[in-house]
Amino acid sequence: MLQRGEEVCFLTGTDEHGQKIEKAARSNNKDPQAHVDYIAEEFKKLWEILGINYDYFVRTSSSEHKAFVVEFFKRVQENGDIYKGEYKGLYCVSCEDFWLEKDLDEDDSGSKSICPTHKSKVEEYSQENYFFKLTKYQDKLLDYFNANPEFISPESRKNEVLGWIKEGLRDFPISRTNLSWGIPVPGDDSGQVIYVWFDALLGYISGLGEDREKFWKQDSVVHIIGKDILRFHAVYWPAILMSAGYPLPKKVFGHGFLTKDGMKMGKTLGNVIDPIALSERFGAEAVKYYFLREIVFGRDGDYTDESFIQCLNSDLANNLGNLLNRCLKLVSKYFAGSVSDESTFPDFSLKFSELHESFTTKLNDLNPYFALEDLFKLLNQTNAYINDMAPWKSLKAAKTGAVEYHEAGTCLKTCLIACQRAAFYLSPTMPELSKKILRNLGYEINDSLSRKELLTGLLSFSNINSELPKKILENPEPIFQRLETASL
Repeated sequence: MLQRGEEVCFLTGTDEHGQKIEKAARSNNKDPQAHVDYIAEEFKKLWEILGINYDYFVRTSSSEHKAFVVEFFKRVQENGDIYKGEYKGLYCVSCEDFWLEKDLDEDDSGSKSICPTHKSKVEEYSQENYFFKLTKYQDKLLDYFNANPEFISPESRKNEVLGWIKEGLRDFPISRTNLSWGIPVPGDDSGQVIYVWFDALLGYISGLGEDREKFWKQDSVVHIIGKDILRFHAVYWPAILMSAGYPLPKKVFGHGFLTKDGMKMGKTLGNVIDPIALSERFGAEAVKYYFLREIVFGRDGDYTDESFIQCLNSDLANNLGNLLNRCLKLVSKYFAGSVSDESTFPDFSLKFSELHESFTTKLNDLNPYFALEDLFKLLNQTNAYINDMAPWKSLKAAKTGAVEYHEAGTCLKTCLIACQRAAFYLSPTMPELSKKILRNLGYEINDSLSRKELLTGLLSFSNINSELPKKILENPEPIFQRLETASL
């Protein structure tokens, strides 16, 4: 979106209240605030290591967030959608949610008491709490989803949500009395604190600060969430937004889970993928590229060391890297470092145009896997084209300025433009690799340029049809070093 010249805001952060957090802090002999202060800084460090830039980082323990939650709670209360009542149920501390017995897994004795998500035993829960009138919004939610069929993605997630609603919604408790680590319910001195899944969701709005009016718009907000918290984001969240009179987001996208070597990851199995270790060994760009390229966004995916090496070597070292390298060598040797005056192959020009439309459409639909698939189909075709044309043969035989000589120049220019396009499309994920490609092609790039400056300047889509520079780099640098199996 930045490349298209649109104003973009990326918000992330930490959800810091609730029983799970309080228990974790106490088990580490820490005050809950000190515990979440540490966790928040660890997340910020991770985003820095991964090269992920955000505009806002919201923390739900901040005074600004607390004030917003209290104001929002009062709006929902004034709308008549909050009441006090008794709740009894089966509660998972890790989920911070209630389960019906029929949806639980069996324990060793055959009793249905195990949370299917966290594999931990649920607890009997009975309290007087404040409730939100979710049942009041059952028909309104269905009407909204029917009118906005793209609101929940992918399709499998939407079907899950529609199934839940058609089964019949129940009012849900939005306060707790068995913990102190939370935001007190306004106007109540009995020790009730606001339920974490009412409080945390509001961070999407509170975290925007003064830009709230600017960015919280129904036609532009997209939530990217894990599929295990779909119910909160696709049922509870739109209902409480309706109650408070706030616009709903444009889309809620539920991504899948990762497994490793076909097995669920877990500390006890010792098979957890450490993104920091992986990034420090192979670079954050390679890690981000692999997961976008190898796993269909929205589906579950499996990581293996073999697929990691094969994907990166095939795409970046062999397909793109070798194509760029052999073209640059021929241009340097036979064309004094410049093919900018040569013509381009018409059929490939058409395919470049088709790629741009297809690539941007698929990214808009949150389908990076299929967008990158299109890019590398074109690069495969480009490699086949240069092999068929074999410009190295005609250049050895032809005199400078001969027809065959210019045909070879046309071939090389076409292939370099394909590499230039690849630099544009890969730049949001791999800005450093993109800079290497463009530097090799003769672009002057200041190393101090930030990723945002690159995407809105040199790598913006408004520049994508620009001609190649007059002169390629005299000593081209490899854009990606092949990975060896022994290095994992």
